[in-house]
Amino acid sequence: MNHFPPKEVSEDPYMVVIRGEEQTLKGYADRSQWPTDADGVHTQGLNSIRLTHLQSGTVEDVPLDNVKAVFFVKDFSGQTSHVDLLFHDRLPAMECLWIRIRFDDGETIEGMIENTQDHIMGPGFFMAPADPIGNNWLIYVSKSKLTGFEILGLRPRVKTLHRSKSVRNA
Repeated sequence: MNHFPPKEVSEDPYMVVIRGEEQTLKGYADRSQWPTDADGVHTQGLNSIRLTHLQSGTVEDVPLDNVKAVFFVKDFSGQTSHVDLLFHDRLPAMECLWIRIRFDDGETIEGMIENTQDHIMGPGFFMAPADPIGNNWLIYVSKSKLTGFEILGLRPRVKTLHRSKSVRNA
């Protein structure tokens, strides 16, 4: 089974950027609000995220019905001059699907998802960006905002998409 959030020692909240059709919100999402694994998220989706806004510090439950994606970022400043690395050809094919998605606003992102049915079953899925040095380390993608989904190949598992011990030992 997939686990989200990743099992980390840190208690710090996640830094997230929520991008919708007409707005972008930046802030902190407390780790305690996330499910212990992604199975329920893949089939039922995320309805909202409790966000502490970066600038004002106000707390708001942000509904995700008109959200393109939730980006889990390393920092809020981003890397405006960074050009995403879009092609991985030095890795052996293994457990993740390497995909390219297109949003209805024209943005294209490549990344890795579990090679399971989870991305098909629910309203959204988690994707690890293909670019290891970009600002995003994990993205929850809302399928309602996608206009394209391509499988580019198979790749090895990435750290942000890992299985529980019980599944590995099964």
